Amino acid sequence: MNAGSLSQLAPTNSLAACADSEVRQAARPQRAPSAARQRGQAILFVVLLLAVGIGLFTYGAVRSVSLSQQQDVTTRQAFIQVRDALIGWSVARTTTVPLPNARPGELPCPDMNNDGFEDGNCVAGAIGRVPWKTLGIPEPKDETGETLWYAIAGPFRIWNLNGTAINSDTKGNITVYQDSSATVLTNEAIAVIFAAGAPLGTQSRNTSATALCPTTGTTIAQNLCAANYLETAATVNNATTNGPFISAQASSTFNDRLLAITTANLMPVVEQRVARELRAILESYKTATAALGYNAGAGVYPWADSSDGMSDAPPYQLPGVGLNRGRIPALGASPRNWGDPGPPAVPTLPAWFVNNNWRLVIYYSAGQNVLEAGGCSSCVDPTLSVDGVAGREVVILTPGPAGASRPAPVPPDDLTYWQYYFEDVQNNDYRNDSLGNDLYLTPSSSAYTRDRIFTIP
Repeated sequence: MNAGSLSQLAPTNSLAACADSEVRQAARPQRAPSAARQRGQAILFVVLLLAVGIGLFTYGAVRSVSLSQQQDVTTRQAFIQVRDALIGWSVARTTTVPLPNARPGELPCPDMNNDGFEDGNCVAGAIGRVPWKTLGIPEPKDETGETLWYAIAGPFRIWNLNGTAINSDTKGNITVYQDSSATVLTNEAIAVIFAAGAPLGTQSRNTSATALCPTTGTTIAQNLCAANYLETAATVNNATTNGPFISAQASSTFNDRLLAITTANLMPVVEQRVARELRAILESYKTATAALGYNAGAGVYPWADSSDGMSDAPPYQLPGVGLNRGRIPALGASPRNWGDPGPPAVPTLPAWFVNNNWRLVIYYSAGQNVLEAGGCSSCVDPTLSVDGVAGREVVILTPGPAGASRPAPVPPDDLTYWQYYFEDVQNNDYRNDSLGNDLYLTPSSSAYTRDRIFTIP
């Protein structure tokens, strides 16, 4: 690590451990929450993650990155503050009336006019200032007093600008080099944060004078043009929309510092938010079906799906072929469909869950004793077992962000696809798998980007 750069920072495993502990505690049996309560719990969960995570991220940054004694702590703290705020904003995104397509995982556009707010329209790789008012943080500045700049990867823009699904399979596509184009820090950054430092050479940051901006190709105020703040090193120009970008030694012609954010930083926390909200919805489903008399008034969970988005059970499949493990039946649940008016009403899945294909990356299994009576073709035991202990009603597995060994996306009809997602062989279980059982393991890895298991109860 050179003295003039701050490169990619990796979160510590402690954040994941603390979050997982909270998730497991919340899995204890409880009365099913209302839709409003579910939203409140999701927000509370995000607040908890951030309260725990901001401090741990800060510690992780200091511990894992070699920083020069000359590097001002102001810039370092500003980088960390912005990174944590971007992740927190992204994790907390949810559907509302004015924002019907808001979704966890997306990031705000940069601030293109220096008003502190994100612009509602940005191209892939757009470069602007950090939208600090949108993020709800103080204006982040480096040691020279310049507001930090920010570039966003196209796949992580808001839905209206980018209709591509955001889930565990989504990867960033911005390349960041170290010192030269021969050394790649990452080619999957989802965002890059820049500290511009003092102006160099012919850079002019006049707030009233206008000029043609090489970054945008338009005539704008000089203080809005990234080329007046970011420089070139080893032929890589940091003022280029969509990159690539470079972290290099400070010199008389280059003084940028940057931090790259990847899906490894963001997606594990997003997955935990998604899994916790899904678990609450499944609990509400069981409560609704209990009131409708299913399972002698004890209630049931929906049958699983193998490939087409609908429960592998009547009315979507032939009788006697119900599956208790596979995917969430996001497009059609049985024995009662999502949103069935009842009374009582069956809960619905969030629009962002359906629209972003979370069903393709989350494993779901329910025990035979909490499914509609008869017809389970894949059930082995009355309940699910985790780590050799029986009695679990539901198991949900999240895979962590996609790595190089995982195709993205895996074809929906590939019955062996779980092997690409879960490291522990026992958790690769599927109806055509030789294991064919209801036994699961707590993932053995302690990596921040590991698989995670969520259960009811």
